Amino acid sequence: MSMKRFLDITDFSREGLREILNLMSFLKTNTGTYSQELDKKVVANAFYKEDKNTEAAFTAAAVRMGGSTMNFSNSSNGSLKDDITVMSSVSDVIVLSHSKKGAARAASLYSSVPVINAGDGGRAYPVKTLADFSTVWIEKNHISNMKIGFSGDFSNNALVKNLLQCLSLYNGNEFYFISVNGAQLPEELINILKKREKKYFVFDNLFDAIPQLDVLYMTEVKKESFENEKAFEERKHNFILNEKMLLTAKADLVILHHFPRGIELDMSVDEDERAKYVSALDRYVDACCASILKTVTGRAGRYIKPDFEEATHDAYCGKPDCITSDEKYLPPLFYELADGKLICKYCGQELKTNE
Repeated sequence: MSMKRFLDITDFSREGLREILNLMSFLKTNTGTYSQELDKKVVANAFYKEDKNTEAAFTAAAVRMGGSTMNFSNSSNGSLKDDITVMSSVSDVIVLSHSKKGAARAASLYSSVPVINAGDGGRAYPVKTLADFSTVWIEKNHISNMKIGFSGDFSNNALVKNLLQCLSLYNGNEFYFISVNGAQLPEELINILKKREKKYFVFDNLFDAIPQLDVLYMTEVKKESFENEKAFEERKHNFILNEKMLLTAKADLVILHHFPRGIELDMSVDEDERAKYVSALDRYVDACCASILKTVTGRAGRYIKPDFEEATHDAYCGKPDCITSDEKYLPPLFYELADGKLICKYCGQELKTNE
């Protein structure tokens, strides 16, 4: 089944996830089948936020399938709406990376070709999540009844949120958070866990958690994550994975990392057979291929109808990390919860009454 756009990992149900993972697996073992699928088609790489690894992965995906790429630079500092209008006229699909939450949704309002979200601030990284999720499924040969650990800084971390959204769909999974931020998890993670009635535990060090884990997903640990430099120096060892710590881990542990790495992942771990982050990086290109195929093929004609919506409420978000703070012409779009709270459709944050 084709898709008009791919903005968030929540665009997929459990069945949809299985379908696209099967496509990724097929692409891995049948490299020539789609080698000309994008013949005479153009993939527009619109990277407002520089991300060389992601741009390289999508470029490789397009070339593998016989397509060409066009790298778009916002050198004129024009509006996102105008940029998207131009790109829609010269490409078959737009791959968008942006520093502001909700940029991909904003682009889809005006795009007459599919938009793939390659990362929009701390909102969503759905394609990278597919690569990590598929690695867990393939390496474990199942996706339920696991103890899954996340280690590092979880504040404003879309990759942790997106992978949690996937893995919490499955029965019996429990979650272990080894947090540099203390015992209090970000509210958006707690909301996912509560909604799906998942057990979770919070640790302040890897050593106590790692013997229990079937999967460990690591994020970069930075000085900025701690109260001050003294706290960083005193506590950083609690979050560093090395060969010594792996002595207490399960023999079939799957270790993932979102890259680039910081101090938290010692290079000695690279030689351990439980380190699967290189496999996940390799599957990233497969995820890019599958995302492009799902959006570009299987429909009549090149163009789609833009997703434009009229304003839902007489309100305005404008939070500094929301795309509406830069692109003020965007229609205010909100979900209204049962208790009357308004959630911005772009950034996913609650509109406070004093805003």
